[in-house]
Amino acid sequence: MENQREKENIWNMPNFLTFCRIIITFVVVYLIFADFHIIYVVISFIIGMSTDFFDGLIARKFNLKTEFGRKFDMIADRVLIVGVGLAFVINFGILGLLTESHYLQFVIMLIREILTTPVALVTMALGGGIPQVRTIGKITTLMQSIAFPAVLLSVFYPIFNFSLYLVIITGICGLTSSFYYIRDMRNLIIEKRKR
Repeated sequence: MENQREKENIWNMPNFLTFCRIIITFVVVYLIFADFHIIYVVISFIIGMSTDFFDGLIARKFNLKTEFGRKFDMIADRVLIVGVGLAFVINFGILGLLTESHYLQFVIMLIREILTTPVALVTMALGGGIPQVRTIGKITTLMQSIAFPAVLLSVFYPIFNFSLYLVIITGICGLTSSFYYIRDMRNLIIEKRKR
């Protein structure tokens, strides 16, 4: 197993796209704090999230899947969503543009990250690793990539106030994903201790 991991070629297009997602995070955060028009922020965020689709598609189609890429992809997703989300709350909160509904939507939208991050850190510290991504996890990420732009736009355009419904769906998916993720993490620790 160790030899197989050592032979992985991590220098491939899927991992490059994943790396681009992290770079785009800094671009979007800059656009938020530099007070660029919200449309530029939303478009940049969507471009960043689209790399998640394309890196997986290319990895599967050209058999470029690696263990490193799997973990890197998961980390990049969290960096983009959490990083941009925090920038959104901090900047627009200071400017007084956010309502209680916006803060609530932000928390609901990131419920998976809020619940699973402490568990993930403890599990990795114990050497448990990262579990395989489940379909519900992918659906949660997809819903976050749809709901978050709607929340951003709703700050300036009331027509996007339907974002609350998208966020609720995202929250339900996130809670379900969290349940499976925490259970899978627990199983990884148990398997580690049995070895």
